[in-house]
Amino acid sequence: MNNHNAERLDIAMPTKDSGDVIKPSLHAAAEASEKAGVKIETLVIVDNNSNDKTIAFAQEIADEYGWQTNIMSGPWSLPAAREKCIESVTSEWFLFLDDDVRIAESYIETLLSWVGCERVGAIQGRKIQRTEHTADWIRRRSRRAGTHATLIRREAVRDVKIPSEVKVLEDEFLRQVIESRDYRWILEPKAWFRHESQERHPIGWTEGYVGGKFGLSEGHTVALNIPFALSTGRNPLPHIYRLCGWGAGRVARDGTESVEREWEPDSDRARLE
Repeated sequence: MNNHNAERLDIAMPTKDSGDVIKPSLHAAAEASEKAGVKIETLVIVDNNSNDKTIAFAQEIADEYGWQTNIMSGPWSLPAAREKCIESVTSEWFLFLDDDVRIAESYIETLLSWVGCERVGAIQGRKIQRTEHTADWIRRRSRRAGTHATLIRREAVRDVKIPSEVKVLEDEFLRQVIESRDYRWILEPKAWFRHESQERHPIGWTEGYVGGKFGLSEGHTVALNIPFALSTGRNPLPHIYRLCGWGAGRVARDGTESVEREWEPDSDRARLE
């Protein structure tokens, strides 16, 4: 028997040519929901015109486990897909799940331990590939949220609008919106998942520009990645491009009299720290 107040969950998943990864992702989610004693009600797929068997595989897995499906296909950008997912889920809590993520069997159960806590709006787990100390992981992720496998309270993101320019860092955008609505974003290091990353969003100019323009990253943090890359033998050029993009984004932000947003990111960060 579960010891939380979430009786059912929807899964929300943006996809794009995900046929080689989606099956293990959904099988793992099914196993985790069974262990948690929670029913997956509906699988919501917002697919960006896949050319493989993504949609067929999603329906196959849903049929196997008795899930309802809501599958939409079209020319979806990632921010638009996130918005459509949020608009389409109906459960009080839903799981944003990347198509290339496999969650541990205890993952959902661990996240659900938080849902009864007042003003919790989202609970994010940890990639098993991350090996740094837990305190270091929390410090880093508190500046850069992720929705790879994150449990979200639907009310905390109701009617959210993600700017079309936010093609990356849309997860950090959602965190800032959630916290601006006086909900908390929880980082749970005991909930593990494996991310078979398809490297769809490489580090570079675009990420920097979006982070600078919309207040989704801090300049000194972006800059510090350059010497860190050098010290660890990695190519610093992507980090240099990202820093240049951040500067350009900051100029664009400062030169715009009004950028539509629901929150003031700097004030939120100051309040949390």
